[in-house]
Amino acid sequence: MYSVENTWKEIRDSGVDTAIVAFGSIEQHGHHLPLGTDWLIAQARAKALAEKLNAFLLPAMPFGNSREHMAFPGTISLRPLTLAAVLEDIVESLRHHGIRKIVVMSCHGGNWVLKPTLRELNFKYADISIVWADGVVPERGDKPPVETHAGRGETSIIQHLRPDLVKDGFGQGDSPGVVGQEFNDYVGYEKTTRTGAWGLPSQASAEAGAQGMETALQRQVEYIRYAFVKVAELKKAPGANDE
Repeated sequence: MYSVENTWKEIRDSGVDTAIVAFGSIEQHGHHLPLGTDWLIAQARAKALAEKLNAFLLPAMPFGNSREHMAFPGTISLRPLTLAAVLEDIVESLRHHGIRKIVVMSCHGGNWVLKPTLRELNFKYADISIVWADGVVPERGDKPPVETHAGRGETSIIQHLRPDLVKDGFGQGDSPGVVGQEFNDYVGYEKTTRTGAWGLPSQASAEAGAQGMETALQRQVEYIRYAFVKVAELKKAPGANDE
């Protein structure tokens, strides 16, 4: 494992080609855990990964996007665009010095902007590979998703809405997943599917599309009505830090 405790010459001479880039957050974790919980976890997990992979370990980024926790003192939040820019700058720095494999880890769910940023960087820089620290491995028994795009669900809906737009022979386009959906962040649908469709359009039907639309509509209407009422209630209620 290599880290910022090494010199630049040691990094250069090592030939290390993989780096671990972890993100945490500084935010409230109730009355019983420290503000740095996500950051501490990110540091520990990243170090363990770097040791196993003999990689270049970067210090875990302590700050994340924690806007939902800002009512609690001590929380620090970066804007999504700031966090995205941090990842991009780190990746560009590593690429400049010959690191071609980059592992990104986030130990805070609010850092959602890292996903589209990682995807964009993979397509911007074809000479490097940036992957998530977690994903599907079919060889160990993980099951890739069968449906993600233009499969049974979407084909059924368009058959219901505009059957004239569904081309003949769509039933020949079955292409269930063989890797995890995260691979679309790495190489795109042109590499993960046979036709651009990921799913089972052969199982589609206009009836299923109509039923799916109606079920979704009912659930959405119910949730929207509930959400607005609940939001109004919660805005009037005392907060957890009002004690």
